[in-house]
Parts: sequence; C-alpha cells; structure tokens
Amino acid sequence: MRSFRRTLSFLAPYRGRVIASVILTLLVTLLQIVPPRLFQVAIDGGIKPTLSAREHVRVVRSQATGTNLGSEKLAVATAEAEAQTKLYHAESVVLWCAIALFSVILLRNIFSFLNSYTLTWIGHRFVFDLRFATWKHLQRLSLAYHNQTQTGKIMARVTGDIEVIQGLIQGQLVTFISDVVTLVAVIGMLFFLEWRIAIAIVALIPFYVVSYLSFLKHIREVSQEQRRLWDEMLGKLAEKISGIGVVKAFVREDYETQNFMGSVRSKFAVDMRQVHLNRRLGLVSGVISAVGTGVVYAYGGSLVQQGQMTTGVLVALTFYIAYVFNPAVRVVDFNNSLQWALAAMDRVFQTLDTRPEIEDRPNALPLPADIRGEVEFDHVTFQYVDGKNAVEDVALRVAPGEIVALVGHSGAGKSTLMNLLMRFYDPTHGAIRIDGMDLRDIRLESLRRNIAMVAQENVLFSVSILENVKYGNPQASDDQAVAACKVADLHEFITELPDGYETMIGENGIKLSGGQKQRLALARALLTDPAILILDDVTSALDGETEARVQDALSRVMKGRTTFIVAHRLSSVVDADRIYVIEGGQIVDVGSHADLVSRPGVYQDIYREQFKSALEIIG
Repeated sequence: MRSFRRTLSFLAPYRGRVIASVILTLLVTLLQIVPPRLFQVAIDGGIKPTLSAREHVRVVRSQATGTNLGSEKLAVATAEAEAQTKLYHAESVVLWCAIALFSVILLRNIFSFLNSYTLTWIGHRFVFDLRFATWKHLQRLSLAYHNQTQTGKIMARVTGDIEVIQGLIQGQLVTFISDVVTLVAVIGMLFFLEWRIAIAIVALIPFYVVSYLSFLKHIREVSQEQRRLWDEMLGKLAEKISGIGVVKAFVREDYETQNFMGSVRSKFAVDMRQVHLNRRLGLVSGVISAVGTGVVYAYGGSLVQQGQMTTGVLVALTFYIAYVFNPAVRVVDFNNSLQWALAAMDRVFQTLDTRPEIEDRPNALPLPADIRGEVEFDHVTFQYVDGKNAVEDVALRVAPGEIVALVGHSGAGKSTLMNLLMRFYDPTHGAIRIDGMDLRDIRLESLRRNIAMVAQENVLFSVSILENVKYGNPQASDDQAVAACKVADLHEFITELPDGYETMIGENGIKLSGGQKQRLALARALLTDPAILILDDVTSALDGETEARVQDALSRVMKGRTTFIVAHRLSSVVDADRIYVIEGGQIVDVGSHADLVSRPGVYQDIYREQFKSALEIIG
C-alpha cells in the first residue's frame, strides 16, 4: 500500500478540490437513500389513507341515502366532512412527497454533475502530473537504463499504467467510498425501520468478507501476471515494428507472427483466469444477495400480514436491500480494480525510484564560457558488465582545435570512448578531463551543450526541417539556422523544396536520403556551436559521391573545433592530425596516416583490406 499512499501524494496540491469532491460524493450518496423513505411515507401516510378515506366517504354517502331524520343527516354530514378532511390530508401528503422526491432527485443530479466535473478535472490533472513526472524522470535516467529496457515497456509505464491508476482515482475509488457510505447509512436506516430484518441482513455481510479474503491472494497474483504479459507483448510489438525491415529481409514474417501469437495466447489464458476468478466471486456474491432479498420478502411479508409492519415499510426495506447488496458486491469487486491499479502503481514508482547512474555532483560547475576544447583521457578503464573491460587503460591527450581519429575493427571500443566523453557512462577507473576539469565535476547540461555528436544513424523528428536543425539550439535565429545549412551543403537542396525550411520530415512529410540526413545532422550540430565535435562513423553507409559531399561539408564544420572522428573507412581519416588505433579496448598504435600505413600493424591491415583492389592495380 506504500505505492498507493505515494499516488495519493500527487493529489495533495489539489486537496481543496478533493475535499469538495468528497463532500459532493457524500451528499449524492445520502440523497440517494432518501427516496425509499419518501415512498414509505407516501404509502403509509398518503396512498393507504387516501384509499381508506375514499371508501369511508362512499360508505357514509350510501348510509345517508333515504335518511330523513335531521339528527341522522347531521351525523352523516359530519362523518363525510371528517372523511373529506382525511382525504385532503392524505392527498396533500402524496403531493408533498412527490414535490420532495422531485427536489431530492434534482439536487442529486446537480450535485452529481458538479462531482463528476470535479472528479474528471482531478483525474486528468493527476494524469498530467504523474505522466509529466515519469517522463521528466525518464529523461534524467542514464543511457544504460534505456539500452537495457524495452521501448514498449517504457511506453506502457507512461501510457497504460498511468491510465489504469487514473481509472482508480477518478472512478472506482470514488464509487468505493460512495458504496461504503451507502452501506453504513442504509444499515442504520434498516435498524431504524425494522431491527429484526436488519439483523438478518447484517448477518449475511461476513460472508462477503470471507469470499473477498478467499479470492484476494489469487486475484492479485493474476493481476501482476496480466501486467507482466502486457508489458512483454508491447515490448515485442515495438521491437518488431522498429525492425520490420530485418524481419522482411530474412522472410521471418510467419515466425514473428507465431512468436507474437504465443504472447497473445499467454495473455488470453491469464485474462480468462482473471475472468474465472471474478465470476466465481460474483456468483458467491449474487447467491448471498438473493438470500438477503428472500429474507426480506418472506419475513417482512409475514410481519405485514400480522400487522406488525406497514406495507410502506416493506416497500422501503425492499429498496434498501438493493442498496445493501449491490454496493456490497461492488465493494468486493473493487478489489479487482484496486489490485490491478496497485500493480500499475508499483511499476510506475519502480521507474520513478530508478536512480540515474550519471548525475551531477552537488558541487558540479559549468564549463567556462571561453572553453578551449582540450581533452584528456587519463588511464581510463570502463566495464559494461563486471569482470569484462570494454576499454582498458586508455591514455591520450588532444589539443584544442586538433582533429584526431579513432580507428579499429567493430567492437574495439571506439564508440565506447565517445560515450564516455559525452558522459553517458562514467569510467570504472581513471578520469576524463576537458580543459583540466574532470567530467564528473562538470554539470551535465553544460558539458553536453559544448559537445555535439553526429552518428551514423541520426534521428530526425517528424517536424519541419527548420525545427530539426534548431533542435539542439531552439533560441537560434532562422538566419543562423540557414547559415549552418549552407556550411553543411544543405541550403540549396532545401530551397528547391516547395515549402523550403518549413517542409515536414517523417511519416507525414518527405523522406531524406542518407547523405541528406547526415548533412542535416551536421547543420544541427554546427548550430550549437560546440567546442568539441564527435563524428561517429558518419560516412560508412554512404556511396562514394555522397561521401565526397559530406566530407566537403565536414571539412568546413571541423574548422577551429576539437574533433574526434570514429571511422571504419580510412578515407575519412587520412587528413586527421593524429590517428589512434584501437583494438580490444586498448590503444595499440598512434600516428599519422602516412606513418601507420608504412609500418606493420592493425592499421596497415585495415588499409590493405579496404584498398586491396587499388593496390593490385598499382602493383
């Protein structure tokens, strides 16, 4: 229940509306139990006396027929006047009961409307706050968390789980409170009207409690299993949709269909277990409700026949029985919604309780405005998993404005070093410094605003080209964005589009080629005016002509910036000031392109592999 208490804490800022909603709920509930009492008064004090009075008037008038004596006529007239008075009084009782009933129903509907609006506002505001807090926290979580957690599961936390909690706060919980108040008020009314029947009804309530407790454990276990399978199904769905190209390329559609259907079948089986438990619980509750109704009709009817209870009271008791057993059934059923919502709360707060592995230190400082861009890796070692070094004892120093390249086979540790420089992870041993400041002593925001990364696969958002270019620096002017696109050799292409810089990209817009995406990413990086630029294999997936245009744009972008080039293609690093050869997470060689090609080693091997045909022609 700790998660439930934490969930309620999100309602604390709106306690005024919550209190108003509770008051309105109580008013609506109490007004709901007034009509049966009015029915009783109308029957016993109005309808039955009206029928009796009219019969009395008819008898008196029949007796008056043929009577000539003055004294008898006077007696008959007096009796008729009394009967008419009773009739008028009885009809007045019925009329006032009708007016009271109309007023109660009117007030109840007004309060119900106000309560519904207030609850809806609270529910939607609660979702807004909790979803915003979850999303904000997800942005703070380290890259490791997002790499280790399926996208579908993260989406389930932000959407489905929070909507389940909203349903509890806005609907089932309020109904539960209303039902509890109804039970207390109605049971009190039952004792007031006929204590013997009330005792019989109250004696049945423990059976509801017993049935509830007997199903509680099983229902919660099934609820948790339902949510786990739901997350798993969403995770598979998101994963396979994002990788649909690979699925089709390897003709795995049938396999993936069967695999997904396995998850659907598992979810269906658990759902049916939940339905089975719910229906068994409902069956027990329905039987108890039927027994209670039978008690009222059998015992109450006999009391009416014996003259120990009026017809109006029996009618009122019949209505109140529905107010006892139906809310009692809902109180029992509330556990189903509660268990489902508690499981959702546990998952949401599990996400909120996940601490970022990378955080600012309390005394962290921003980088100075005049950052030079000197970078030092001081004997850096890093492990993704304990016992296995991804990077081992890397030591290098890059001067401001220098262009260095990291070359090596796939999995050598090149991108890992750049992730460490971006401080997506912290070194296991050693330190990384910029202008002599340890990255762990620099505010993350300041660090990443001074470093721009352009990757092989760049994410572009489904907004305009201009918004994509300005994504890293929204405060930049349109002229600055255009200037960045000119440097990245993209301006001419954009101006030829019908909507120019306002052209939409993505599902509802145009599709860009690989080279266009890379140049747009370069423009986006350039607009942030970074002191340090990371180019992570930006040309490996491009054809020769496109690579030449991107390389030309790169040469302009890199001017005056400390630049790291991570590359598989050696054609993109030949002009680097210095090249580090990485193998097995270690620096195994360093030098210029000419130096490394001239001596045996990993670099020379890679060079010969990539330029084998050209070397054979020259040879």
